[in-house]
Amino acid sequence: MSRVDHLVDPALVGDAQVLDVRWALTDQAAGITAYRQGHVAGAPFLDLETVLTGPHTDAMLGRHPLPDAARLEAGLGALGVDPARPIVVYDQPGSSAAERAWWVLRWAGLDVKILDGGWPAWVAAGGDVETTSPAVRPSRLRLTVGHMPVASADQVATWPGTLIDARAPERFRGEVEPIDKVAGHIPGAINRPVSRLWRADGTLPDEAEVREYFDGIRHPVAVYCGSGVSAARGILALATIGVDATLFPPSWSGWSSDPARPVAVGE
Repeated sequence: MSRVDHLVDPALVGDAQVLDVRWALTDQAAGITAYRQGHVAGAPFLDLETVLTGPHTDAMLGRHPLPDAARLEAGLGALGVDPARPIVVYDQPGSSAAERAWWVLRWAGLDVKILDGGWPAWVAAGGDVETTSPAVRPSRLRLTVGHMPVASADQVATWPGTLIDARAPERFRGEVEPIDKVAGHIPGAINRPVSRLWRADGTLPDEAEVREYFDGIRHPVAVYCGSGVSAARGILALATIGVDATLFPPSWSGWSSDPARPVAVGE
């Protein structure tokens, strides 16, 4: 698998189903607000919090636990998603919502790619834009999850290859923690912040640069972040260079909620 298997330029979207998944961790209304101001013509809004995230029943599952198949069937069905057709998802540069959608939909066995460069790239390319929500015909989906690999806390505790922490360096080192109650990282993890990899325009660098960024990793590879959202960006980047990485869905929010789990600080 290569870059073209996961990313698509605006000019090549064709007749794929397009889903707007703009989202911000600090402002959950930001996505739908931006959508109403303008979006890809014909694209319904896919809400990360209600469709791509499961219920918060256990802190050790993290802030963004994975949804089950029934939740995805209902949420995607309400948007009229046809599981037999390819899907393209997009967000705003700096977000990881499209990658979360890419990961979750692939986990559910759907054919999905990410619009490289997101919303600004679509506008710059002269793509059709509208401000009204499209009329959709609800669909019936029957999905089976499990098509992407996941790891448990016990597994990442003794991970045999490379465990990547995709958060900002200062959070990895435990110098600051703006969200979770405990600062630091999972012992044995290395830091590869996804925020340092993507270009400012929201596009992924070329293959050589991505390979250099992940130079020295050992297989198998697992990735985590704060709550399993931005980790999907790391998994996507690795997928474009042919590396199949495993997600630790609870990520740091889940790990740090268990007082029995050890915490490392510094490099």
